[in-house]
Amino acid sequence: MPDNLKGFKIYRRSIRTSFFLVLFLVFVGGIVRSTGAGMGCPDWPKCFGLWVPPLEYADVPLAYWNDPLSSENGKLVFNPIKTWTEYLNRLLGVVIGFSILIQFIWSFVAKANVKARFYSTVSFVLVVFQGWLGSKVVSTDLKPLIITIHLVVALLIALALLGSLHFSYFAKGQILSSKRVKIPSIVILGFVFLLVQFFLGTEVRSQVDVLFKKYDYGSRNLYTETLDWKFLVHRSFSLLVFLILFFQIFKSGNKLLIEHLKYSFLPLLISIVLILSGVILAYFDFPEFAQPFHLFFGFAVVCAQVWLLLKFPERNVNSNVSG
Repeated sequence: MPDNLKGFKIYRRSIRTSFFLVLFLVFVGGIVRSTGAGMGCPDWPKCFGLWVPPLEYADVPLAYWNDPLSSENGKLVFNPIKTWTEYLNRLLGVVIGFSILIQFIWSFVAKANVKARFYSTVSFVLVVFQGWLGSKVVSTDLKPLIITIHLVVALLIALALLGSLHFSYFAKGQILSSKRVKIPSIVILGFVFLLVQFFLGTEVRSQVDVLFKKYDYGSRNLYTETLDWKFLVHRSFSLLVFLILFFQIFKSGNKLLIEHLKYSFLPLLISIVLILSGVILAYFDFPEFAQPFHLFFGFAVVCAQVWLLLKFPERNVNSNVSG
């Protein structure tokens, strides 16, 4: 148990807050994408050159009436709902930035384990990079590749926060014993397959983004028949991933403490909801409400699997070194 108990409690609380805010931002980002609000603000970090976005046409500065990112055929494109949806999404990103900064600072204040400080530092560096990348998302007019990188960096931030949270429970200088639990191959395989499925999903999302622009977020009944083989593989591959997550429970039960067995159920439960949201998207013409949930649970299941991987050697942490 760490000596600075109060400091560690604050540190862990700040990590959890940052992690769940990242999850929430992914969900909000899905709303932004599914509703076409991504270019609701044609500039960054301001919105139409203002710190407080406009509410009606008359409030939009004249310079943006002919801006290529905010006008079409010489006519201003402005939707206050989309503008404020995107701007609130950005404000949430700012809140996350400060939250991750706080947990980064507390990793040193609490004198956390070196691995916890390392992952806290990684998350802070990544969130700074993510802020810069957000400006590129806007300046490139929502280029699919940039959006994919943006999502991958968000995943890396979430995983770094999980790493810092896990190691925050180890005292400074505490080390793993030589009797570490061997992680079952099926759990590692599940993680690999989830990553493959995650990246297949980003490819499908990129294609859907193109269709959004082509049909102006309408004619969604045409999307399924337009998507290529990546969509078919992504859809079928989900069943294989589900089976792996199901059978890993039986392998995990013999390796984990009983109170930790629940962590092997979490990826499976999330995958069930993920598959259901995918079915709704594929067979009910890509309704707006389903896409944010599908993105959120696809993101969350990877995090849950990583948390399971982190938990395996936990019960064998029983050796300490000085300082």
